[in-house]
Amino acid sequence: MTPFHRKRLQYWFAAGIIAIAAAAWLRPSWMHSRAVRDALAADTLDESDLAESSLQTLTPTEAQQLWDTGRLGHRRALLLNWISSRDRSSSRQLNAEWNQVGTRWLLEAACDPDLELRTRALGAWREVASPDSTRVLRTLLEDADSEVRRLGLQTLRLRGGTNQIGWVLPRLDDSDPTVVLAADAVLRQWTGIDSGLRLSRVLPNANSLSTPELADADREAIRKAAVQWHDRFATSDRAGRFAPDPPRRLPTTEFVLEDLQGRPVRSASLRGKRVLLNFWATWCPACLTEFPVLDALQRRHPEDLVVLGISLDSTNGTEAAEGPPNDAALRDLRKTVGTITARHRLGFPVLLDPERRVGRRFNGGELPTQVLLDRDGWVRRRFVGGRSLDTWEALLADADRPAVSGADGLKPGESVGSGPAR
Repeated sequence: MTPFHRKRLQYWFAAGIIAIAAAAWLRPSWMHSRAVRDALAADTLDESDLAESSLQTLTPTEAQQLWDTGRLGHRRALLLNWISSRDRSSSRQLNAEWNQVGTRWLLEAACDPDLELRTRALGAWREVASPDSTRVLRTLLEDADSEVRRLGLQTLRLRGGTNQIGWVLPRLDDSDPTVVLAADAVLRQWTGIDSGLRLSRVLPNANSLSTPELADADREAIRKAAVQWHDRFATSDRAGRFAPDPPRRLPTTEFVLEDLQGRPVRSASLRGKRVLLNFWATWCPACLTEFPVLDALQRRHPEDLVVLGISLDSTNGTEAAEGPPNDAALRDLRKTVGTITARHRLGFPVLLDPERRVGRRFNGGELPTQVLLDRDGWVRRRFVGGRSLDTWEALLADADRPAVSGADGLKPGESVGSGPAR
């Protein structure tokens, strides 16, 4: 080998060593960037995804980008991860930028269409004190969902005092007696004046088809106590005039699922109507008890509402199927689900999601999960469990109100719910 070739070989060897070292140095950054891009493109995200090494080093800016996708799974994973990180960091302060981002998430999530996210956010409010948090609490008390109004009262019970009595007194005239009794409990704790009412006197008579009612004697007891609460603690200027913030909505992607006859149903074809996605399974007793009220709701609104019962049953029992089921397994699944739906004589279509592709997108892990989409296909409500027929009617009406896009996020200094209605 000539000196020239030897020198050339040494040059290429050194260049190769440098290239390998550079690749090893850049690989973590490249993997992280790829993980963020994949997460931004994913239909859903969970906490275990954030625990992967490639996403553990998210910057506040990257996390905000994931939050602003507006996807239910992304927002839930990010908020729970931030709350957990904050709780683990009790002995040291989180980065100031992370604190600013997380606090903004808490305020926005407290108005989120996803009731689970609202509940988690309100439970983590112990360090949040701002004019925005005051507006959020008052808006909760005016929500169309009686469960949200109760949640607002529970939060206020821990955070408030007699200065907020003027906010609570109107809830004594609430259309849902369970909210009336929740307001009664708040006022009893704050003032020591006991009307004698207890929630156990109403719940035994409640069912999902109708809103429970208070007996005349209970209403009279509330009236007498309310006079004392008002005269001793409330003043006309404490309640004031209040306009609740507009509801928030989140985007979702289109999906296609087959019905029990194997015909595809496309969510895009349902635009112009409100759509209620009811995620259920044959092995879930609570799911079956919700069928009568959903069926009654569909029959009340045959033209402007589509209820879709999405079965998360699979060929693997309670586990999601790994890959599409074969034809024989799919026939058995259709027969099993069809037997249940025929027994309940449902007046709305039932779709199959054995791989839970759509179920995961809407955090359909707990059942029954309800997701209400507005006429433009945006998510207006997501919660676990049932509602009375009266509450569903209120939620349908609320879904037609102009809303603010939750995917826009909150800009620094912007109030929750501010911005143009859409």
